[in-house]
Amino acid sequence: MIAFLVLPLAINRFSGANAVALEAHLAIREATPTPIPFSAEALLPASRDSAAAHAEPEATAGVLVSQFTLLQENDNYPTVSQLQDRLMELGYLDSDEPTTVFNAATTVAVKLFQRTIDEPTDGIATGKLQEQLFSADATPYEIKLGDSGTDVESMQSRLNELGYYEAKINGYFGVATEEALRAFQTKNKLNADGVFSVDDRDLLYSPEARPKIDPTPTPSPKPTPKPTNKPTTTSKPASTSSGSGSTTTSAPAATAAPVTENISYSASYSADGLISVASAMLGIPYAWSEESPSKGFDCSGLVYFCLRTCGVSTSRYSASGFSSVSRWTEVTSISDLQRGDLVFFKNDTSTRVSHTGIFIGGGKFIHASSSSGKVITSSITTAYWTRNFVNGRRVF
Repeated sequence: MIAFLVLPLAINRFSGANAVALEAHLAIREATPTPIPFSAEALLPASRDSAAAHAEPEATAGVLVSQFTLLQENDNYPTVSQLQDRLMELGYLDSDEPTTVFNAATTVAVKLFQRTIDEPTDGIATGKLQEQLFSADATPYEIKLGDSGTDVESMQSRLNELGYYEAKINGYFGVATEEALRAFQTKNKLNADGVFSVDDRDLLYSPEARPKIDPTPTPSPKPTPKPTNKPTTTSKPASTSSGSGSTTTSAPAATAAPVTENISYSASYSADGLISVASAMLGIPYAWSEESPSKGFDCSGLVYFCLRTCGVSTSRYSASGFSSVSRWTEVTSISDLQRGDLVFFKNDTSTRVSHTGIFIGGGKFIHASSSSGKVITSSITTAYWTRNFVNGRRVF
């Protein structure tokens, strides 16, 4: 009975000759007293290396094996793009134009999903794992107690910046991190469950995130009093006597120098400066939740690095966060973009902003691409980017 209910689902995933084969198989089943074991996987392409390398456990009598074939790094199949789409939809992979290649970024995304469902993080998308990933109740991206990774380190840094986290930034989600996250969730009217969700991430890395201690409102300037004709007396500077009887005047307190990041790149505070920095990053590897030339970039990490290198004062936001910075002029049409504008995109399975880059003119933009695995230049006028364009922001 279970097999009979599952088979129609498998039929919907195939067409043409494969669908005919399935219908013929069902006809045989109806005329045969003993059910014939069937594997929808048999209709999928053979492995790049060998059938055995990608084989799922064999079916026992009357039991269906997974309808998904095993996928792993360096595989090149049309089904990889479906896997990437689903990972993007759930927040495990930076949005980008899906490809048929199972690259390093896809491996990391699969590992993040495995971390969420408490499975060994080997980055291999088995049939069983894909069944969980494509199920209606698949868990979206989250970080919880006991997890570790660069995304945990980034979260700790941002919580520290906002005043919630004071322990060591070490990339491990321990009790101190959980307490800091709960405090952030409570202050920002989120579900204070101590689990870092996609909604938490969108708010934490945005201008709307409220710090632990609200800033003191700037008082309104008082009117300047009218000058009076009364004489005023000037007090003598304070002095101290040394052992020799000489008098010295105390110096004013020194002002601390501004703290700057140790960046070996520099550029002018301008659109051209921003583009020059972004161009210098071309070819640097894509890396989830990273923001430096030495470690790599994700899409928002690249934008953050380029802005800071040009002297723009900003926190480390997500693509969604950067898209909502109200002090930067919003651009709503691709045709109105100018050189140096930040550009923002959704993907085909979601309406939330989940990718960003820097427009360089001529219909092109520079971005850290999860699909290509590095910082590249792409055309914004292709069908994918045009239909997923959300807005732009003019910083300069």
